[in-house]
Amino acid sequence: MPRPTQALPTQPLADTERDFLIRPFLIETDPQETHEQPHRHNFQEILWVRSGRGKHVIDERELAIQPNTFYLIAKGQVHQLITGIDLDGLVIRFTDAFLPNFLSQEMGHYQTVLFNNVTINHTLPVPPEALPNFEALLGLLLAEFGAGDGRSNQEVLRHLLTVLLVKLGKVQQEVVREGGTAVSPEAQLFHEFTLLLEEKYRQTHTVADYAEVLNITPRQLSDITRQLVGRTAKHLIEDRLILEARRLLTFTNLSVKEIAHRLGYKDPSHFSKIFKKKTHTTPQDYKTA
Repeated sequence: MPRPTQALPTQPLADTERDFLIRPFLIETDPQETHEQPHRHNFQEILWVRSGRGKHVIDERELAIQPNTFYLIAKGQVHQLITGIDLDGLVIRFTDAFLPNFLSQEMGHYQTVLFNNVTINHTLPVPPEALPNFEALLGLLLAEFGAGDGRSNQEVLRHLLTVLLVKLGKVQQEVVREGGTAVSPEAQLFHEFTLLLEEKYRQTHTVADYAEVLNITPRQLSDITRQLVGRTAKHLIEDRLILEARRLLTFTNLSVKEIAHRLGYKDPSHFSKIFKKKTHTTPQDYKTA
């Protein structure tokens, strides 16, 4: 696989300045054909697969593409479509700026529930009884986007997309069977922590630093993360760092030392020690595998 010299290519939302895009796709490719190169997005993406089959990869995790399924790709994740055979469905893309920060009391923040780099579940199969409602909502979105110039009806699109995300949040809760509720103080703090982690994981590695910003103790923060996702705050911080390290080791030509410094480790050997603890291999061996 060819590697860029310094960084992964990042796809913009579109050639226009739109913050939202929805379009159909119908793809027929040879099963052996590599359809696209690994890349990042600077937007959130939802793939709705109505029919067809194939494979794609999100952060090195290969996923089979199945009918009647939504696939979530968070901003910054590394994505690659490997094969797509007779795929029929929709591609939905939007920037964070397109939606309000808080979508509904019931769901909580869409980034926490649906587009979280650390704990995201990528695959959301839709129960048969829910298909008509989802198809109707997607049809409204597609029709509204195609009406006019796509700008005069931004508020309608914004609200329709919000409804879609709320409904997907409910599907997500069924899939992962989490017990936390979005209206609880703990869930709100977890949301704030995940946003803070996404912003500062390269500079801030300690639970105490995050807890200080959130005005709680390190123990309280870890109790909250353990309650909601079954992992301590320290583990989530390390997971986010190792996720980015694996992306850079796999898809760039940066050296282990350069990656360590990019991720905020002053001592590359300490980075290598953490990486080996989490992956059971050294960064260099992982890079050359």
